[in-house]
Amino acid sequence: MRWDTWRNLRLAYTPLDEPVVFGGTVVRYAYDPRIMTRELAAFDARVDRVEELVLIALRELGYLDEKGRALLPKEALVRNTIERAQSERPARKKIHGAIERLLSRGILTWEQGSINRAAVLHYPARPGETPVPLLCYAPTLRVADREDLRNDDAGAGYGTSAHRVAGHLMRIGHLGKEASAEARAAYCEDHKRAGLAGPHELPRGFTYVREHERGI
Repeated sequence: MRWDTWRNLRLAYTPLDEPVVFGGTVVRYAYDPRIMTRELAAFDARVDRVEELVLIALRELGYLDEKGRALLPKEALVRNTIERAQSERPARKKIHGAIERLLSRGILTWEQGSINRAAVLHYPARPGETPVPLLCYAPTLRVADREDLRNDDAGAGYGTSAHRVAGHLMRIGHLGKEASAEARAAYCEDHKRAGLAGPHELPRGFTYVREHERGI
């Protein structure tokens, strides 16, 4: 970003030497991995439908964390996948199988967390608390091939059809604003219900927007 002689703010992208595929989406310009984790589809086209549903749940749960991550026990991930799959509702056995396949390919990893007497999950694990294995997703990065670029060009543009928007954090600290009591309560409820690691209190400098419908 820079100011020109007329005091106008000009924005410019920095092209990459080679396009890459990040979370199943072609990226042509320099990027912030923390933003990409939150905003892009958290799966590659090479996963099956149940695996895709698991990764969609992880992506949406990542919106509740300021770093874009979702760390949670296996059973919590299974429950969230079923709830967020809406009409598809895959069987628990199939979800467990999908998680195992994602782990075997390194798309999902195990991290060590802990739980205290108040049943609050922490990551990383804290001394003196009961250890708890947590599932974690980190998007993979690869150089885009011809098929990726061809599909990206064919699918350019955005639709306006109605769609569900997952609950998410919104940064407001730079505006000198604070979250309302309603937003703090909603975040606490949704974060706790999801079974995510970390405190249930809304992070400072953010507000929370609950799940809603958008579009025509």
